[in-house]
Amino acid sequence: MNKIMMVLTLILLLSGCSAANNNVGNTPDNSNPSTNVGQGNQPDPSEPAPEETDTSNKVEEEEEPAAATTEQEAAEAVILALKEADMTALAAYIHPDKGLLFSPYAHIDTASAKVFPAAGLPALTDPTVYTWGSYDGTGDPIELTFQQYFDKFVYDKDFIEPETIGVDEIKGEGNTLVNIKDVFPNSYVMDYYFSGFDAQYNGMDWESLILVLEELDGAWYVSAIVHSQWTI
Repeated sequence: MNKIMMVLTLILLLSGCSAANNNVGNTPDNSNPSTNVGQGNQPDPSEPAPEETDTSNKVEEEEEPAAATTEQEAAEAVILALKEADMTALAAYIHPDKGLLFSPYAHIDTASAKVFPAAGLPALTDPTVYTWGSYDGTGDPIELTFQQYFDKFVYDKDFIEPETIGVDEIKGEGNTLVNIKDVFPNSYVMDYYFSGFDAQYNGMDWESLILVLEELDGAWYVSAIVHSQWTI
C-alpha cells in the first residue's frame, strides 16, 4: 500500500513540473521596442495629414482714413496727397455726392469742367486724352492726359509750401471773374498762393491752387481743385 502511494505522489510531482515549463514558454515578450503600446491612439497612416494654412501671401486691407472733421484737416490731407501725387489718398476725400471738379482757371466753366467721382478718378498712368476746357487767350481746347493736366494745372508749383494761404479767401487777382462761390455757394476755400516768381514780371506770374471744400454729414470733402493765375 505504501509503495502504491509513493508511486502516485511521484506521478503528480512530475505532472506539475511539466505544466510549469509549458506556461513559461507562453509568457508574452514585452521587451520588443517595436511594439506599439496604445496603438489605438496613433493617427491612421492611410488618412492625409491636416494641411497648414499659409497666410504669408495674404494682402492686408488698407484702412480708410478717418473722416476730416474740419476744413483745415481736409485741406491738409488733400494738399499732401497732391504733393505726393497719391491719387488713392486723394480719392478718399472726394465729395461722395458731387465728385471732384477740375478747373484750369478761377472762373469755372461748368459746361466744360471735368468732374470725376471718387471711384472714377483716373490714374496718373491713364493714357486717355481728356478735354479740360479752353486755354486762356487762344480759346484752344485743353486736350491733355490726366498726368499732363496734373503737371500743368494742378501741382505745377510746390503748393504745400506757399508764400501765403488764403483761409476762405481768394488771394490772386486778375482779369478773370472768380465764380467759385457762385458754383459752390456753401463752400470753404483754401487758396495756396504765390505772388510771383520772377521780378521782371512785376507779379504778373502769380499762381494759386484753390481747394474747394464742402461739409457732408459732419465730414469735410474736396469738391473742386481750381488752378488760378494771371489771365488775359
